[in-house]
Amino acid sequence: MSSLQQQSAELLSQALELPTDRLGQLDEAALLQHLADAIDYWMQHRMEQLMSLCYTLDVNEAAVAEVFHPAAPEPANLGLARLLYARQLRRLTTKATYKTEPLDDADAW
Repeated sequence: MSSLQQQSAELLSQALELPTDRLGQLDEAALLQHLADAIDYWMQHRMEQLMSLCYTLDVNEAAVAEVFHPAAPEPANLGLARLLYARQLRRLTTKATYKTEPLDDADAW
């Protein structure tokens, strides 16, 4: 797993309140299944918080609707795991590409 993939996995695991100690041992498919299992629990018991996480990460609303559609090609929990993971990777890539200079003055913003 690349550094960005590892960071993404750690951030999502923290957001989903999962242990992060064995993430380095997982390949991408196993990681997605690990996330999907947690998302399945959240869908059953914490749906509002799960949707809030999607909103916070700015996951495309239309893509989320497609994942939850009854005719979706894969289970909703796995589809949502893919969406969250892909979005987190894009966020980290953007942060690495567009670094901001630190402000010297607290009032400079």
